[in-house]
Amino acid sequence: MMHLSPYAATWDEVDFVLALDRFDLLAMQPHFPGYPYFVLAAMAVHQFVPDPVYAFGVVNVLLTASSAAPVWLIARRIMPPVWSVVVVLTVMTSPYLWLQALRPMSEAAGIALLWWFLWSWWRAMECGSWGRTALALCMFGLLMGVRLSFAAWGLAIVWLLFVRCAAWRREGKRMLPRIIGFGAAAAAFQLLWLARLALSEGGVIGFAKLAVAFTEGHFSDWGGGVSAADHMSFAERVFRFTGDNLLWSGMFARSMPLLAAAAALLLAAVLRAGSSASLSSSKSNPLPLRGRASAWLRRPALPGALAVLAGAYGVWALLAQNIDKPRHITPLIGVIWLLLLTVFRAIPQPDSAPGSPPGSASSRAVVRGVRVRRALQAAGLVLAACVIAFQSAQGGALAIRQADEPPAVYQLAAMLSKEYGADDTNRAVVYTWEETRVLEYLHTPVANRQILTYSYFIADVKANPAATILLTDHVLNGFEAQVGSLRSKVKAVASFRSEALFDPVYHDITLYEWIR
Repeated sequence: MMHLSPYAATWDEVDFVLALDRFDLLAMQPHFPGYPYFVLAAMAVHQFVPDPVYAFGVVNVLLTASSAAPVWLIARRIMPPVWSVVVVLTVMTSPYLWLQALRPMSEAAGIALLWWFLWSWWRAMECGSWGRTALALCMFGLLMGVRLSFAAWGLAIVWLLFVRCAAWRREGKRMLPRIIGFGAAAAAFQLLWLARLALSEGGVIGFAKLAVAFTEGHFSDWGGGVSAADHMSFAERVFRFTGDNLLWSGMFARSMPLLAAAAALLLAAVLRAGSSASLSSSKSNPLPLRGRASAWLRRPALPGALAVLAGAYGVWALLAQNIDKPRHITPLIGVIWLLLLTVFRAIPQPDSAPGSPPGSASSRAVVRGVRVRRALQAAGLVLAACVIAFQSAQGGALAIRQADEPPAVYQLAAMLSKEYGADDTNRAVVYTWEETRVLEYLHTPVANRQILTYSYFIADVKANPAATILLTDHVLNGFEAQVGSLRSKVKAVASFRSEALFDPVYHDITLYEWIR
């Protein structure tokens, strides 16, 4: 709690903070779909925490801390207690998760609820009572009311319905009424938050129009999805998504020691998996591939099921989320760590080769194999401890920096207030992109206007002949994409920089003055 970020430094963060003053989707307080459960929790905390930025941070920290319980419960399904503790510590010390949990955004809260949902879903998959099924559907409703962009994890609900239909058919029960009941329960838990939002916007029609407009915008230029990123090939997008967003920024927080420890742990896991493969290589399944796939879908193994769901979300994040914002990969980090560490779970170890007398060459080979596996198990434990230590050190250092270091847009606001806000004779207008939301939130005493089109900018400049015209590098780069180089028409005034992990888009801002 002592290192909560005091800044609302992005457009989305300002949206959330303003929602505590007045909840209004049309005014983007917050933006669609409203994240009502997240905002409602922050409103409750806001009664005790005056600063709205800190109120959201407290909600994130409390929910993130609570998610240690479902991570433990999931790990215990497949791993012994010691390794379950290792899983919990590895997942919970992720530096990138810490950074999200300390900011006024809904990613960390959504990830916490995601873990609770995955635990409740697996319990329903194990024993499909209506009570467990209702709990899983309820948790998914809460998840969607906190972070709708996690909708791809809803494949788990479809999977649960498939498993329940197979069980009902096997038991000779009537399927149609049960399918209708399942669907009605799933819809009801979503309508709990959707209906209230629709009423707040004047009815279903108004809410639907708002939803369509936001969805169209999300898949256009500002949304950053694959359809909008015409400057980037699909191969470049995949490489950036996996190499930079997921691995270097997300899992390793741009730390070379953490990368080295994780690489060593991965090597140990590969060797451990290879040393265990021989134990199951002799087992054969008489069913054809299609039959094995169908049987697995009805009774999946937990690691494989989590891998399928994570893969579905990964595809969604790759194609439909903003590639410039690595925070969209945060839900994958914990699942990847969990799946990697499951390789070290205990398996039956034969004392000798089947049918071979003790002391024979084959029995000695088996004993050597057991020793190798135990050595790799111990190495994995030591390396996992190193990963946890490096994550904790990197996460703590980054959390302190995030709380203490003013974001670049805050530095810009301070400079504008100092240089242009106190002198009425030096009237200035600053043209920005998304920075304008933060400048307005900070009540910067300089006129600022969001601008996208060069021709409109020129007309506006001509309409203000006595004003000092300022523009950020994001605006300038956008204009140059429309009309070519404009470097001869501007001169640099100042540059502002902060850590790219905290704000990958606006961590580096250069302010220019337009030469008339």
